[in-house]
Amino acid sequence: MAKSVHLEQILRLSKALGESVKAHGEARVRNSEKAVVGLLLWLDYLEKSEATGCCNEILSGVRAAAVEATGGIALGLVRLAIFAMRSQIDLAVAWLFFKDHPVEWAHVLRTGEQFKLKKEIFSYLTDYQDRFSERLAMLERHRIRAVADPYRLLSAHIHGQSPLVIPTFSKLDALIYSEKRCAEAIKLQEEVAEYIGDISYLALEASGPRCRLPL
Repeated sequence: MAKSVHLEQILRLSKALGESVKAHGEARVRNSEKAVVGLLLWLDYLEKSEATGCCNEILSGVRAAAVEATGGIALGLVRLAIFAMRSQIDLAVAWLFFKDHPVEWAHVLRTGEQFKLKKEIFSYLTDYQDRFSERLAMLERHRIRAVADPYRLLSAHIHGQSPLVIPTFSKLDALIYSEKRCAEAIKLQEEVAEYIGDISYLALEASGPRCRLPL
């Protein structure tokens, strides 16, 4: 019996995935782990020194999204990794708000509604944290990362409203990206980690002298 078109596609995907992982998977995981070191250090610090007992699970979610991004890159599934990287930022920023707003967090848990968007939380931080936007701009001017706002770049890929980022897959095995694209994703993960660190530092600085860079 001839193979179905669907089975043929799956077999090609499986073959492409296996070849990609065999050739580059170990190196991708090793480099991805290096890229998230800064983020993991921040998470360790936040869980030990800044957690309020409210919404601690969000920090666990950031950690899980880092694992997800590493797994996606290891497999060559770069778009999966892109979604996971943006999730890291969304969750980290959400924690900065909800950790001090147990009533609002309880409402989210009870109803599944009123979860805050990054834009809303940045507006909140700008209003209530002294010179937040100004100091963030200063850190961006002295950044190590190439991209000032990785969130904007990740969102462009996710929303796909440009010919440069619109997916063009026609077969399942095309989901496996080239090694060049995987390397770019690893670099972007490193920049996401730095970006989250900058935002966290500025937002927590107002809490007093107990807030110190975890690096």
